[in-house]
Amino acid sequence: MRVKLSVGDSVPSVGLRATDGYLLNLRSFVTKQPALFLFFGSPTHTGAARRRGLKAIEGIAAGHERLKEAGIAVAAVSTDSEQQQTDFAKKHELPFLLLSDERRTAVAILGIETVAVGENVNVASPVALAVDREGVIRAIIDPVDPDAIVDQAMRALSEPIPAATEDAPSST
Repeated sequence: MRVKLSVGDSVPSVGLRATDGYLLNLRSFVTKQPALFLFFGSPTHTGAARRRGLKAIEGIAAGHERLKEAGIAVAAVSTDSEQQQTDFAKKHELPFLLLSDERRTAVAILGIETVAVGENVNVASPVALAVDREGVIRAIIDPVDPDAIVDQAMRALSEPIPAATEDAPSST
């Protein structure tokens, strides 16, 4: 797994620019409703990594209406600029916001792996976080299967968090 945080941890408070022009905080974003955050390596990534990012975006876009009906917000995050994000969202007619982590603050805090090609830095491989309305990470979806991501997020956000178990004392 390529993420420092674990299921049960709180999503960090990080402000990112959205394709609608607003500054959104990941933590504040989920206080209104649960959310699925996809960290991906497009639009400026290249090769197979770009295709993986694009497939993940397409998988979420295809299931967006189901997520919306379930009350789950969606945002995708890349390390590209606001303008690159806006152009990408328009080109692909995305029904959800893209957030620009151009300074790579969120990916650094979360420990999401990045890769540099020249001066271009992108998320190495798509990773998704399903976060409940209290800001608690309910699932880390890694690797992302574009055909299953919507079902995985919906399942994670509809099931109760398992109770923590304490290690039973060993008998001597």
